[in-house]
Amino acid sequence: MNVMSIAGSGLRAAHLGVQAAAANVARLPVAGAPRIGVAQSPVAGGGVAAGLVELPPDPSAPVSDLVAAKEAVLAFSANALLIRRSDQMLGALLDVHA
Repeated sequence: MNVMSIAGSGLRAAHLGVQAAAANVARLPVAGAPRIGVAQSPVAGGGVAAGLVELPPDPSAPVSDLVAAKEAVLAFSANALLIRRSDQMLGALLDVHA
C-alpha cells in the first residue's frame, strides 16, 4: 500500500467515527437505544479496516460520545494533512525532475 491509500483508509475510519458519535448523541433521548462505536483493525500492508460495533450502556455517554467525535475529527484532519503534504512533495519532486 502507498501513503495515499493508508491515509485514505484513515479518513474513512475517522468519518465513520464521527457518524457513530453523532448517531449516539442524536439517539440520546431514546430509552433503550443501542450505542454504536467503531472497531478498527490493521490491514496487511498498511491502513485500517473499520466497522460499526454495538457498545455497552455508558452513564457518561454524552461526554464520551462528544470526546469520540472530537477524536475522530482530529484523526480526519491528520490524515487529510498527510494526503496534502504527500501531494505537495510529489509535486516538488516532479518540479525538480523536470
